[in-house]
Amino acid sequence: MERFIGIDLGTTYSSVATIDEYGKPVIVKNHNGESLTPSVIYFDEFGNTIVGSEAKELLQSGEENVAMFFKRFMGDDVFRFYAHDREYTAKELSAILLRKLKEDAEEALGGEVRNVVITVPAYFNDLQRSETVSAGVEAGFNVLRIINEPTAAAITYGISRSNNQRLLVYDLGGGTFDVTVLQITPDTIKVLATGGDHELGGKDWDDMLINCIVDQFRTEYGADPTESVEVYNDLAYDCEKLKKQLSSKESATISVRYNGMRGRYTITREKFEELTEAQLRSTKTMTEHVLEEAGLTWADLDGALLVGGSTRMPMVENWVRQMSGKEPLRGVNVDEAVSLGAAIQAGVEMQKRGSFRLGGSTSSNQQFRLVGSKKIVDVMSHSLGAVAVSEDGEKYVNSIIIQKNKPIPVTERKDFLHHTKKRQDNDLEVYLTQGESTEIRDCIVVGKYIFHGIDHISNGETIINIEYSYDENGLIVVNGTQQESHKMLQIEKVPIGDDMGWLYEKPRGKGLPLSIIIAVDLSGSMSGKPMKKAQDAAIEFIKQIDMTVHRIGIMGFANKSKMFCSSTNNQIEAQKAVSRLDCNADGVGYGNSNNPLSDSIDIFASQPDTKNILIILTDGVWSHPKDAIKSSDYCRQVGYEVVAIGFGSADKKFLERISTNSENALMTNLDNLVDSFGSIAQEISQSGGASGLKWNK
Repeated sequence: MERFIGIDLGTTYSSVATIDEYGKPVIVKNHNGESLTPSVIYFDEFGNTIVGSEAKELLQSGEENVAMFFKRFMGDDVFRFYAHDREYTAKELSAILLRKLKEDAEEALGGEVRNVVITVPAYFNDLQRSETVSAGVEAGFNVLRIINEPTAAAITYGISRSNNQRLLVYDLGGGTFDVTVLQITPDTIKVLATGGDHELGGKDWDDMLINCIVDQFRTEYGADPTESVEVYNDLAYDCEKLKKQLSSKESATISVRYNGMRGRYTITREKFEELTEAQLRSTKTMTEHVLEEAGLTWADLDGALLVGGSTRMPMVENWVRQMSGKEPLRGVNVDEAVSLGAAIQAGVEMQKRGSFRLGGSTSSNQQFRLVGSKKIVDVMSHSLGAVAVSEDGEKYVNSIIIQKNKPIPVTERKDFLHHTKKRQDNDLEVYLTQGESTEIRDCIVVGKYIFHGIDHISNGETIINIEYSYDENGLIVVNGTQQESHKMLQIEKVPIGDDMGWLYEKPRGKGLPLSIIIAVDLSGSMSGKPMKKAQDAAIEFIKQIDMTVHRIGIMGFANKSKMFCSSTNNQIEAQKAVSRLDCNADGVGYGNSNNPLSDSIDIFASQPDTKNILIILTDGVWSHPKDAIKSSDYCRQVGYEVVAIGFGSADKKFLERISTNSENALMTNLDNLVDSFGSIAQEISQSGGASGLKWNK
C-alpha cells in the first residue's frame, strides 16, 4: 500500500496535505513544523540547496544566489536563473522545491511518498502544465494528476456540503490569480467557467508599495536604495510585512536605511488601496468576464469563496461584498484550501488504482472511503486551435478546434485541405495554438506537430482530420487521420522554432496548383555547353515537379521571346519542348533586348486560379534592365513570384532586383546548374512555392 499527498505548488508559498486514517484531509507540516513552505531556494558555492524559510532569511541577509517567484516563468524558454556558474530553468527550480516537499512529507509520514496530485493555476497553458508534470517526475514523484487551484479549493469547500450551490471561487495568491464559477451538487462539483492571470498576485501589491517607498526616499535624499541588492531585499521583505499589517491596521510604518541615510515612512490603508487600484481592477475585469462566459450574473450566485493569502486584504473582501451583495463565504483556510483539495483528489485517484496506505496506518484490510468525495468535472481556460489561412487568403488566423470551458476530458476534430504530390513525403506541419481570438497576434503557439505518412491522392487534394484532445490533466493530445484511406498518421512533436515572423505576413501560395514558366536565355553566349547544361537543368526540374497537380510552360528569349510549350500537365511534352531550345531558334535572335517578365505577365493573367511562378535562367546583362525591373515590380504587386538564376556574366544585383526577394536570386556555375535547378524544384514541391518564401502552414 502506498502513501500519497496533494501539493499546492505556490509562487510564494507551497503546502502539502494528505488523508488521515479517518478519510479526512489534513495538512502535512514541513521539517520546521510549518504548514507553509516559502517557495524560495538558496544555492551555496558547492551546489547544495536550502529550501524554505531559511532560504528566505538568507535572501534578507543579503545573499544573492536565491531563487524565488520562478513559478511565473514555467514554460518560458528564455528564463534562466544563474547561481555559481550554473543556470536553472523554472522547471528545474520547481523540481528542487518539489523534492524538498517530498522529503519533508516522508519525514512527517514515516515512509516513502511517491504518489502526488499537484495543483496549477487554472490559466496555465499546455507548456506550463507539461513542465509542472515534468518537474514532479524529476523530483521522484508519480504524478497521479494535476488539477486547477480554484477547483482544488472548491473540492475542500464542497466536500462536506450536500446542498446545491452555485459558487464563484476568487483565488488571489502570492503570484497568480484565478477565478472560477462552479456548481456543487450532492454528487458532483462541476466547473462552469474559469479564467485568470498567472502573472498577477500579491507580489504585485508588494511591488507597488516598494515603488512608493523608493519614490519617497529619492525625494527626500536624492538617492535610490534599490541600487543595493541587500537594501532591496530588506525592502521587499518589509513591504510584504507592511501589506499584511495593513490588513488589520489603518496605517503602518516602514524604515529604509541606505548609505548612512534613514527614511521612515507611514502608509495608510487608504493610500495602499489607492496605489493598487489598477491591480484590483484587473481582478474585477477578469471576474466579470468569467461570469459572462458562464452566462451568469452576481445575482445568480449563492456566494463567493475567497482563496489565497492575498484575499485577506480588506479591499478584496469589500469588493466581493459590494458586487455580490453577500458576505464572502467562509469555512476554509485560505492558505491551505488548495493543498487539502489536492489531497482529496489524490485519494480519489488512489481509490481508482486499488488499496493504499493512509498516514501512519498499516492495516492492509482497512476499507477506505473518502468522506464526502464527489465527482469532479473541470474545464480548461484556453481554447485550442491551429494556424490556418483565412478564407480570403489574406492572412494567417487561429482556427479554433476546442472551445474553452468545455468539460474535460474532451476531444474535437476539424478537417483541413492538404495538397499532395507524387514521390514526395507530403508531410503536413500543424502549429497548435491556445487563445480565444481568430487573430494570431492575440494567441500563443504552444506546439508544432508534423503529420507523416500522408498518401498522394490522384487529384492532388486530400482531407486531413486533425483531432485535438484535452485529457483530465488539461494536457493536449494530437492525432490525425487521412480521410480517404482512414489511415492514422504518425505524429511527431518538434521544436516550434525561433522565427515565427511569417505568422504576421500575408500567406503566399494558398495551396493552389502552380503554373510555372521556365524562361531560358537563348542569346548567342549560350551556344554549346551552356545550352546543353540549361536543357539538362530544366529537364531535372520537370522530373521533380508533380505534374498531376502543377503545370509547366517553356519559354526561350533573346531579342524576342517564344513559348516552346504552353502550360501543360504533360511531362513528356514539357521535356520535348526543352530539347528544342536553341540559340536563334525560330528567329528569337542572338541578343538580349527581350524582357521575358513582360511576356510572362500576359500569360499568367489568363490563369487566375493558379499560383504563378517565373523561373529565369540567364548568363549575361540585358539591354533594357529598367523595363525588366518595372515588370518585376508589377509581378510583386499582383502576387506573381520570380526566381532568377544566373551564371557567367550575369549581374547578381540585377538578379536580386528582378526576383521577388533576394533569396530568390541565385548565382551558380555550369557544373552546379543541374543541382541548383533540382534544389529549387524540391523547395517548390515541399512548400508549394518559390525558394525562400513561407507558404501555407
